[in-house]
Amino acid sequence: MIYRYDFRYTLAKIPVNTALRLYFKKLVFIGKKENVSKKRAIIFAPNHRNALIDALMLVFSSYHLKQIVFLARADIFRKSFVAWLLRGMRIMPVFRIRDGKDNLDKNNEIFDNAARILRKNNPLALFPEAKHNPKQSLLPIQKAVPRIVLPTEASVDFQLQSQIVPVAIYYRDITGFLSDAYITFGTPIEVSDYRDIYKENPVLAINQLRQELENRLKSMVVNIWNDAFYNEYCHAIDWNGDRIAREKFSERKDDFLQASLYIVKKLDELYEDNRTEFDQKTAGFREAHALLKEHGLTSKDRLWKPSSGWNLFARFMALILSAPIAFLGFLNGIFPILINKKLSGLFKDKQFIPSARYAAGLFFVPIFDLIQSLIVGAVTKDWLLALGYFILMPLTFYFALYWRKWLKTTLRDSKVLRFKKQFPDIWKRVLGLIRL
Repeated sequence: MIYRYDFRYTLAKIPVNTALRLYFKKLVFIGKKENVSKKRAIIFAPNHRNALIDALMLVFSSYHLKQIVFLARADIFRKSFVAWLLRGMRIMPVFRIRDGKDNLDKNNEIFDNAARILRKNNPLALFPEAKHNPKQSLLPIQKAVPRIVLPTEASVDFQLQSQIVPVAIYYRDITGFLSDAYITFGTPIEVSDYRDIYKENPVLAINQLRQELENRLKSMVVNIWNDAFYNEYCHAIDWNGDRIAREKFSERKDDFLQASLYIVKKLDELYEDNRTEFDQKTAGFREAHALLKEHGLTSKDRLWKPSSGWNLFARFMALILSAPIAFLGFLNGIFPILINKKLSGLFKDKQFIPSARYAAGLFFVPIFDLIQSLIVGAVTKDWLLALGYFILMPLTFYFALYWRKWLKTTLRDSKVLRFKKQFPDIWKRVLGLIRL
């Protein structure tokens, strides 16, 4: 049964966790010790922005718990080998209307299995939005979580003492390599609080629990609900996030997340209370964005903190001196790079790109490291050299990826400095327009 121990999950967890640490520059978990019980039946209810990576975040953070069982959309189970692998990683399919009306009845069995998992005191995870959303916003919360947990609790007269833990997952750059990620575990919802309501009116209890979960997630997630000004909100975070994080939240590990929440809240308040000022501010954001675009810059460029000429010179020299190591790393990792490009091209949605990149690093780097090391040993007859290559191949490849990101950042910073020197008046005007 899926709620029993599975060796595939344990074998996968170590490389999965290691690869996540290497994939992100900064990985911050908040509220795990305070809000995640080891002794209670738990349903994790996270927002869903980044395909497979979101699920892996929970796997990584829950090393102290039993093996988590996930519920995921059924269409990813179509291939038999993939289905075997997913079930080994403790993932069960959930059928949606788009999977065909005839399949919806299969959810009854899935929900029964989920109830058995909770009774075994195993953690369960379900994305309550029911689909991924790459935007910095929260989709309407569906009823799947209360539909599972309330009947389960009712079957044992609410003695299970289960909890729903809302989880907010935030990526500073959802498609960027070596970016920052923040995972916040919110205050648990006590399902037993709905005992009396459920006994009187199950439908009302389900709706109220769904609404409470949605309210909790809205208070935790960076939720840009105003689609008409979505880009302006995002640019405001890009331009002001670091400064506000430093000025107001420097003592917190989730400083940039808190800064982003602060910016969205402040703009929301302006929209509700002072529409004139809000319109002026967003018009300024649009003007600044247009000026930057005209000069080949974006909201991601660090306009407020241009690097000095000496700093850029030192960075370029370091890049030049380390280029041979980077070249060796790219050469060693050429096959994983090509496979990653092929995998990424299979998806139209950008949020699958990080998952494809992660999968290429997790599976194909070790595979080609072993193959290439065996080739080195067979050709040179020096197996000590082959062992050295086996160790150095992933190290040089990872350095090459870091070097490429370092190069891109340095080139962007040099462009900002040129912009400041060549167009000082425009630069100052932009700084005035982007400040919140």
